Amino acid sequence: MPNIHVIAKDGRIYDYPILKEEITIGRGKDNDIILKDSTISRNHAKIIKSGKDYFLVDLGSFNGTWVNGKSIQNKLLNHEDQIKIGLAKLIFITKKGPAEKYAGSEVLICDTDEQDDQRIIKSNPLAGSRQLEELLIEDLGKKSASILPADKKEKAITKEGVSKLERSNKVLFVLYEISRQLNSIGDFNELLNKIMDLIFMIIDADYGFLILTGEKGKGDLIPVVVKVKNKKIKDQGELKASRTIVNKVIQDKVSLLTSNAMMDSRLDHGKSLFLHQIRSAMCVPLWKKDTIIGVIQLGSIRMDNHFDQDDLQLLQTISSQMAMVIEQASLNEQIREEEMMRNRLERFHSPQVIEMILKGGQETKDNIMEPKDITATILFADIIGFTRLSEKMPPREINMILNRFFSRMTDIIFEFDGTLDKYIGDALMAVFGAPMEKEGDVERAIQAALKMRRDLAVMMEKTASENRFDIRIGINTGRVVAGNIGSPRRMDYTVIGDPVNVAQRLESIAQPNQILIGQETYNHIKGKFKIEKIGEKHVKGKSKEITAYEVLG
Repeated sequence: MPNIHVIAKDGRIYDYPILKEEITIGRGKDNDIILKDSTISRNHAKIIKSGKDYFLVDLGSFNGTWVNGKSIQNKLLNHEDQIKIGLAKLIFITKKGPAEKYAGSEVLICDTDEQDDQRIIKSNPLAGSRQLEELLIEDLGKKSASILPADKKEKAITKEGVSKLERSNKVLFVLYEISRQLNSIGDFNELLNKIMDLIFMIIDADYGFLILTGEKGKGDLIPVVVKVKNKKIKDQGELKASRTIVNKVIQDKVSLLTSNAMMDSRLDHGKSLFLHQIRSAMCVPLWKKDTIIGVIQLGSIRMDNHFDQDDLQLLQTISSQMAMVIEQASLNEQIREEEMMRNRLERFHSPQVIEMILKGGQETKDNIMEPKDITATILFADIIGFTRLSEKMPPREINMILNRFFSRMTDIIFEFDGTLDKYIGDALMAVFGAPMEKEGDVERAIQAALKMRRDLAVMMEKTASENRFDIRIGINTGRVVAGNIGSPRRMDYTVIGDPVNVAQRLESIAQPNQILIGQETYNHIKGKFKIEKIGEKHVKGKSKEITAYEVLG
């Protein structure tokens, strides 16, 4: 009768006899084999009997089901097949044998018939997150073969066991330090250098590289960290990573371990391997979701120093954490850039417009300030008699009056999703429909003008009679060019075109507290406001008269 030898995440080891035609495995309580592990799906997999054969079937689990190191969907089970589900190990057993034989055991799968110490292990984005606990359990399992039987209360600790325990402690320390350094070191490059130092504490390498792939699609390899411990290599001068090994890892999406890189047929006898006399080498990918963003490569030139499977597994675990470090640094940089852009934008745009820009994706952010043709509504508001006020008031008081006026008027512009173009002495210019056109731009411009007039009246009631003033407003709509305009030394976002000039001329002929609009603006909002036609007006700079309308309310 076959059974499943289970080595659970919590250290429990037991055998489950297969007595039914079908047994289920998963985190849910309704399964036959219940594995308490958050990385395991509620209904993860099942074993089905078909005649004399037994098949393992994955039930669409999130993290997958693995047999002998390979991801499977449906697999015929053979004696001593190693099943990996989350952080648990299961061994399919059809023949009787001592239970201790299977505790903590590991089957290494190679894609070649060459030596056991030359391996390519298929890599995937989820591998690193599953390996930390496996690595520590495996280190301890190799010391004692299994949990001590109940009738054995004491067991001699061998010298090898002590050595492995020390290494396990170092592993825990390094992984803890990587997490701690992420929160304590602000400089990204310093952080990566520190992590490489920690790697060298537990892996006896002569040199190492942390390489990022650069911009997507360009294939650039950027060595961010280079660490050299062996004096012989330092004396050779410049050290370069083996492009042969790195390309193999990136192109095939594998983790690579070799005991003699120069003779390894899989690496096509790359020139860099012989140049640096690389003996043993490891290289693992850094994943960002399902994309490789870089690699960690370690090498040794000593004949007596070969990396093993434990070293590779440890490096894969660390690479998973380093990928998170790089991702966090990228997010932090993105937040800083967004904050800088927000600070620039909020001087001129409403919070709603800013959110639209920031949520519009990188292309929107990159192109938002580039000159483009749009239909926009331009509003000019100007203080009447400002020169008279300036003559009889100290400059500081004039400054205070202007700041109070501009502050309130700008708030109103932002309230109606307008863009502050500029302050011009005692006047301001606002645009509705730039940098992004929206439905109702013209209507919101009129609403903003009406509120500016109302709020000014309230402000003047609280102002001394000799310091009171009126405003006039001109509004016009049309096709303009909007974008950054100026010189390389100074660029300002603005709109230019004839509709802008007409809006300014309408403002200049308006009476105190009068709102004048042009023909195109009137065409957009007629019937929505109380409007009176003023008639044809001749304005400065225009050969033809323009039709003006007054907004009454």
